[in-house]
Amino acid sequence: MSNALALHEVFSRPSYRSDYARAKAQQTCIICDRPAVRFRDTSARFEYIVSALCQQCQDKLFNSGERGKRA
Repeated sequence: MSNALALHEVFSRPSYRSDYARAKAQQTCIICDRPAVRFRDTSARFEYIVSALCQQCQDKLFNSGERGKRA
């Protein structure tokens, strides 16, 4: 399954709002449920605020060469 498809499934499920609220309250990722507390930079932290995706899931989804490396 592609990352975009997985993300689409997460965002379209009926429980999305409650899943998002839970992920944010527990500081976890909405996709993988791992802790989402360490981010590479301000942009990645902002992406978590918007999408509730941890750094690893952001890297998989956006799959850019340099983003996959931790500073």
